[in-house]
Amino acid sequence: MKRIQIRRKEAARLIEDAKNQKISFKLDKLESAEIVELEDAKILLLNRIPALIIFPDGRIIPHLQGLGRITVCPIVVVDKGAVEYVAKGADVMIPGVVKHSSFSKGDPVAVVSEDYVAIAVGVALQDSLTISPDGKGKIVKNLHKPDDKFFVGPSSLTQSNSV
Repeated sequence: MKRIQIRRKEAARLIEDAKNQKISFKLDKLESAEIVELEDAKILLLNRIPALIIFPDGRIIPHLQGLGRITVCPIVVVDKGAVEYVAKGADVMIPGVVKHSSFSKGDPVAVVSEDYVAIAVGVALQDSLTISPDGKGKIVKNLHKPDDKFFVGPSSLTQSNSV
């Protein structure tokens, strides 16, 4: 894992790319911006908080550690029976959806419990209009869950290389 500081201009470009992919920001002031480079993705830290996961194909999703603090995106609320499975990496199935906001196929989606605790972030496999009480199939592909390879712990926050 490599961690490098980036210029605000580069951070602003990444934030704009994320906004184009339906991610909103609640950031008052940008004090610092860094990139944590992983094997198969990059994590954008804004003010030392993991904000975005950037995949090599250009897809961007909010990071769970910054969701609600820095970033906002459409949500799917799942029932109690689905929480454990989704938190372990399962995709979201339509029968487990209790409520949802509006989203389109391909949009980043936060998956939350009925208590509105974020348990995963993924990408919509279908438009939200396809969700119905008797619906079947997957609605969200789970890309990021608690304690997965994208989680940034305190040890990785102490290493920094400037560019």
